[in-house]
Amino acid sequence: MEECKAADYSNILYIRMLWKDLEPEEGKYAWIYNERYKWYIQKAKDKGLKLAFRVFFHGVDGVPSYVYEAGATESPIDDEGKTQPYYDNPVFLEKLDKFIEAFAKEYDNPDEVDYIDAYGLGRWGEGHGLVLEKQDNLESVIRQITESYARHFKKVLTVMNLSQSDYRFSKPLVYDKLGFLPRRDGIGSFWFSNEERAMVHDELFPKRALIGEGCWWFNAQDGDNSKYKHFQGDKRFAMNDFKEAFTVSVTDALDSHCNTLDLRMPLQCKFWIEELPDQVQRFITLGGYRLYPDYIKVEQDHKTLTLFHSWKNYGVGVLPNNHPNWNYKYQVSFVLMNEKKEIVFLYTEPEAEPSEWLKGISYNYLSRFNIPAELQGKYTLCVGLTDKTKNNEAAIDLAVSGNLKIGKWIFVVELEL
Repeated sequence: MEECKAADYSNILYIRMLWKDLEPEEGKYAWIYNERYKWYIQKAKDKGLKLAFRVFFHGVDGVPSYVYEAGATESPIDDEGKTQPYYDNPVFLEKLDKFIEAFAKEYDNPDEVDYIDAYGLGRWGEGHGLVLEKQDNLESVIRQITESYARHFKKVLTVMNLSQSDYRFSKPLVYDKLGFLPRRDGIGSFWFSNEERAMVHDELFPKRALIGEGCWWFNAQDGDNSKYKHFQGDKRFAMNDFKEAFTVSVTDALDSHCNTLDLRMPLQCKFWIEELPDQVQRFITLGGYRLYPDYIKVEQDHKTLTLFHSWKNYGVGVLPNNHPNWNYKYQVSFVLMNEKKEIVFLYTEPEAEPSEWLKGISYNYLSRFNIPAELQGKYTLCVGLTDKTKNNEAAIDLAVSGNLKIGKWIFVVELEL
């Protein structure tokens, strides 16, 4: 990954791990006792990457043995020795809640973690193929596990894999009630079905941002993707080679309003960065949210400022500012800086809500405020998206030319007071 400088093109390291690997013995958590794991996490942080996690249970010994010893039960899932637990078993649910509580104490930190994939049931944690002792318990299981994550994670974005197999329950219980974001793998393939696409376009977006992951096509373990051509059997897209498959994935992610798209595993990541840098840059430029002030007009009447400002989103996604754990923490703010670049005055515009900003639309506001009488002399007026949980510091890197930036603030005009 260092060879292709992957961290220069990405901002999240998505970690998908079995529960047993994170807690091999009861209370023995990897983030405390596993030196290799801690080294891996620290290396990601050192490269400026945020973390994202999915804890899942389908695999060879995917669940800690102490859970089964306490009374949980399991079921074979294939002929390779992989199993998964009966998810409605009360012992499993009790032990999992305790793990989630400890997991949140370590990782409910938005400075280090971008999102938590807060479900993880079924095959690969994707929400399909799960086993229950009583099939009527699916709704209850979805409620208990997602509410456990919601109860313990209060600051980091929570997401749930979008699946038509459980949408009748996840829509009202999770996306509507808990405000989770949908996450969908299979982008760029027929596995992302027409029904699920309609769920996103007609019911979830733009109120809920979509977290995207490319299809498993790009998965040759030896890196020789010239022989790995499963994508040629796709029932939705025509793809003749590996480069076409990735291009289709990027296009589908943009058409689906994805906030994220993964570069897959290290070998595929290296291939794309070196062989398809234009497509990598295409998603960086157009994917997710890219917010900026398109127009600002300043009128000054002594110590009263009137600002006419217009904002746009160049990206296809949305800023999930309305997620309950963010609770509208990002706000449009104007500040005055003195000659030492110290902020001496701040005004936040209450009518501007960045989670509403969609591509192709201008959002216009009028702000008027009085400047304190004690401020005299020359000041610099700047604008930014501030974080109210961090003393209103500018927190979002706006899509504006670097020569207008003062940190994450954007220069507007020099004022004489």
